[in-house]
Amino acid sequence: MGDHLAATQHAAPTTPVENHLKPLAGESFYIVVRWMVIALLLVISPLITGESIFFSWEISHPGTLLIVCYALFNLVATVALALKPLAFVNRAAFVIDIFTITLLTYFDQSGTDLFYPLYFFPLIGAGMQVSARRGLLLGCLAAAGYISAFASLRLAIDTGLTSNPLLIVAVVLRCITLILIPWLTGGLAGRSGTVNRQRVAEAQQETQRATFQANTYREQTKALYDVATTLSATMNYQSVLDVMLIECRKLVPYNSALALLSTGEPDELYVAAAAGLSEAEKSLRPMISAGPVGEALRTGDPAIVSDPARQPELQPFASLRTSRSVCVVPLRASLKSYGMLVIAGNAQDVFGHEQLGKVTALANYAIIALHNAQLVHDLRQERSKLISKEEEVRHQLARDLHDGPAQALAAIAMNVEFIKRLLERDPSRVEGELDKLIAMAKRTAHEVRTMLFELRPLVLETQGLDTTLRQYFERFQGNATEIILESEPITAELDTKTEGTLFNIVQESVNNALKHAQATHIWVRLKQHATTLETVVQDDGRGFDLKRVMASYEQRGSFGLLNIDERAKLIGGTAELQSTLGQGTVVKVIIPLH
Repeated sequence: MGDHLAATQHAAPTTPVENHLKPLAGESFYIVVRWMVIALLLVISPLITGESIFFSWEISHPGTLLIVCYALFNLVATVALALKPLAFVNRAAFVIDIFTITLLTYFDQSGTDLFYPLYFFPLIGAGMQVSARRGLLLGCLAAAGYISAFASLRLAIDTGLTSNPLLIVAVVLRCITLILIPWLTGGLAGRSGTVNRQRVAEAQQETQRATFQANTYREQTKALYDVATTLSATMNYQSVLDVMLIECRKLVPYNSALALLSTGEPDELYVAAAAGLSEAEKSLRPMISAGPVGEALRTGDPAIVSDPARQPELQPFASLRTSRSVCVVPLRASLKSYGMLVIAGNAQDVFGHEQLGKVTALANYAIIALHNAQLVHDLRQERSKLISKEEEVRHQLARDLHDGPAQALAAIAMNVEFIKRLLERDPSRVEGELDKLIAMAKRTAHEVRTMLFELRPLVLETQGLDTTLRQYFERFQGNATEIILESEPITAELDTKTEGTLFNIVQESVNNALKHAQATHIWVRLKQHATTLETVVQDDGRGFDLKRVMASYEQRGSFGLLNIDERAKLIGGTAELQSTLGQGTVVKVIIPLH
């Protein structure tokens, strides 16, 4: 039993508490089984010896006395479980069991060989707990004891062993069985132990593999979290791209990497950020083709492309010609393609689906940060434009007040002073000058009301857009340019913000045409469709070169027609400008109806 435990401890290291509990559990179970056997012997002893242990204080039969002694031994073995100095009792238990069963076999006068099966009990226990050699030795001891007891019993009852040849064969087979039982049991137990140890080893390997994968996943998740944290704190798109390439190297080691963004021209890209490229390569402008790289950019699906030197988009980059494989990850947000991320490696199978997934996850974080950076940039530009527009409106209002009502009020004051003098010198001219003064005051009041109407027409909130436009255009009657309003009934309910923005767009378009177009006619058309409202302002003036104006917009600082597109976007619409020299200008604004 000690050898078996030593082998078990060597196979799987255990704690001192486990080393104490494992043999304790085995011996306890063995003692319980022995008590069951003793109880059975006590029950059947009257049938064998003719004496009752429970109802008699005098025991004369040696078999009965042997059962009582065996019970006392098991009592000592039970006490020995708790007392370490008596541990030798349980180590010698197998020998005591075999000796007791041999004596019981000898004292069995019935000739039925009743106690032979009891040999299996200690031999199987020994085979499970001791080494194979000791188990075999114990089996030989049991066989020798059995044949000695059986032969002595036969001689004692004068039957002999040679009276029946089959009996000799049966005894030999029983002895062989007793010899082989501990050896077979030990072999099966060893085999079972080996299988269990293999399963434990496999379970440990699986645990280690799962732990390794979990640690790897945790490290990758932490890396992606660090990337997300870093990128979320960066509001400059160039910094976003640079950080993306730096952090990507931590997840997927590469030889070269570059971020290609659209130049704004059809199918043209430029190098926005790069690692492992020369300065000359950073100025290249590759074109999108119909190959795998271009297909990935068009579909938005990341891909692994082999032999990048043959890809038209990557051929111009000398640093990529030695690469054997590249990861191509499109940079898309809200159905808008910004460009793509290209990660190159020199080995053929350096990139797999796992690496592609890591790069894609990183690119998704980057594109969100890039999109946020673009939004912040646009907001800052819009803020600057709003401030500039507000300042422009202030200056325009100041100029209009200075050139209009302010001048008129000064003229009225001078005329009042002149009429005051006429009352003293020439009263007959006073009435005519008063008529002129009244006309001037009415004209000035009309100009002030027009300016107030343009700033915020109150009728817009009560009577709608088409009525407001009609009243506004009435103020331009008598001008050289005729304004014609062609409006269908608008049944859709427009909110105040939408109506006010549309009025401002029409107002600015008409004012631009009056100031710059030298047009004879200006047509304003309102047409309601099922889901949209279309507003068109068209003139037959001299027109202008739209491309040239757009190209010089930043230098001009402000141009009214270009502000129309920004205002249309504020209410969810779109604006389109068309103009040709000598053919007039058309401004079309389409807004959705909710």
